[in-house]
Amino acid sequence: MRYRSGLLIAALLCGSALAENIDLRLPHASGTDLNGASWNVPAGLPGKRTLVLIGFDEQQQQAIDTWTQGLGLKAPTNAIPWIEMPLIENPGGLMRWFINSGMQSGIKDARVRSHVWTAYTDKKAFMKSCGMNSEATIVAMVVNRNGQILAKETGEYSKSGAACLLRALAKPL
Repeated sequence: MRYRSGLLIAALLCGSALAENIDLRLPHASGTDLNGASWNVPAGLPGKRTLVLIGFDEQQQQAIDTWTQGLGLKAPTNAIPWIEMPLIENPGGLMRWFINSGMQSGIKDARVRSHVWTAYTDKKAFMKSCGMNSEATIVAMVVNRNGQILAKETGEYSKSGAACLLRALAKPL
């Protein structure tokens, strides 16, 4: 019991998805990035472990940007595999084109656009699979190519949250 309660305390402090053996998963999804390249998750994530930043509406971009700036993700020297994943209820082809065009025009750097993988999907099912209870705040998580969520933080960048996610990214496989 002592070991299990220690895991729970560590999980609560880090926001880890591993508490009490909860099997949280990034569900299968596919689409195109803002440059038009195809993607699929979780198998096609850019790293064996990838930082996934999930937002739900345009007003949350500032909170997403705290993570990209805090971790230096947009720097040419960045070695952290990452994607930004706006999560949007599937509105149909014409609206997807309109939304993507708006996001493309707002992001001039093609290298950064390649990291934006908009998931047009059933939001409630996606969120349930990932253990997300609300769209009120963004989620930053570390996911492996099997879809297992290894660590999860909510809200804007913090040093403690970043440390937790960086530990999950760095753990040996």
